[in-house]
This record gives sequence, structure tokens and C-alpha cells, in this order.
Amino acid sequence: MVLYLGLKRRYPQLAHHNFVFSRNSAEEFHAIYDQHCLAPDPTCYVCAPASTEPRVAPAGGEALYVLVHAPHLRSSHNWKEMFPGYRRVILEKLARTAGLEDLESTIEVERFLTPEDIGSRYAVWNGAIYGIASHGRLRGGFKPANHDPELQGFYLAGGAAHPGPGMPMVLMSGWIAADRLDRDQIVPKTKPGIS
Repeated sequence: MVLYLGLKRRYPQLAHHNFVFSRNSAEEFHAIYDQHCLAPDPTCYVCAPASTEPRVAPAGGEALYVLVHAPHLRSSHNWKEMFPGYRRVILEKLARTAGLEDLESTIEVERFLTPEDIGSRYAVWNGAIYGIASHGRLRGGFKPANHDPELQGFYLAGGAAHPGPGMPMVLMSGWIAADRLDRDQIVPKTKPGIS
């Protein structure tokens, strides 16, 4: 789930990249991945780009990007009902633990993406922004390889494959898979002008 918040002030304690962690990550992941519900104390990634590039927001303002883990879509989820309460949980957490006092009153512009929005807008499976779960055995540098030697002609690319999520990594994943495909020479190379 993502919140985009245009603020009329900056919070000087924020760096460009910030993490506000859950008090209990095991409880957070259990809620999201086992119970398929919203975590009562979510970890929040907060990007405050005006701290390093002031031109991304009006003078003295900030353009916060807040990313929060959420369960992938389930038939029991109604994000129109779930979002307002979870938004409040997130804003209160940031005010309380990141020192973003009066956060609610500083918001001038707000947009958001729920898993439902992500799924419909970007054709992402069940609105799972990063594909497979970003914790456990396949977290971080341990994403599935781009090629399995036992599956000839099968290559993986994207945020759920090595090296991981994010636009630069997804591009790298495509390059790695394409390079491997080229090295495997499943399709014979032809010389220009020769058919």
C-alpha cells in the first residue's frame, strides 16, 4: 500500500530514505502473510525527497512517499472500507514514532494506492506490489534465479526474480535473463543478410 502526501512543511529529522519499523516484525508478518489481514503495527518506508532535492515540492514543503506492507488481495478484502482506518493507523504511527507531529494537518495533497488499485492499474497478481513475499527464505538477495538449468528454455525476469524489486532491479533482471538466453543459444543466431 502506498500513500503519496504533499505536505505544507518539512520534518527536518527525516533523511531522504527512512524506515519506521514495527515493534514486532514476526507479529507483523504473521498478520499479513498468515492471517491475510492488516498489521496492527506496520513497518513504514518513508521517502522524503525534498530533504535532498528541494525542488520536488513547493518551498518549505515535502512530497512524502509512504510504503507499507499489506496482504495481497483476498475475496474478503474491501479496500474502500479498510483503507480509511488503516490510513489513520499509519499516520498516527508516523506522528508517534517518527516525530511527524501534526502530520494530518500538514497534508495539502493526498493520493494512495491500495493492493486493489495496484492490481487493476498495473495488472499485478492480486495487487502484490513486489510479487512474492519480501520476507523469509526468498528475501533480499535470495530471489529465485533467472534460469534453472533443469528447465530448458524457461527464464525469469521481473521484481520477483533475481536481483529483486524496483525499476532499476527489474531492468537488470531482464538483462540477466536475456544474457542467459543469448548464452544458451536456444534460438540459433543468424547472420545479417543470410536466411
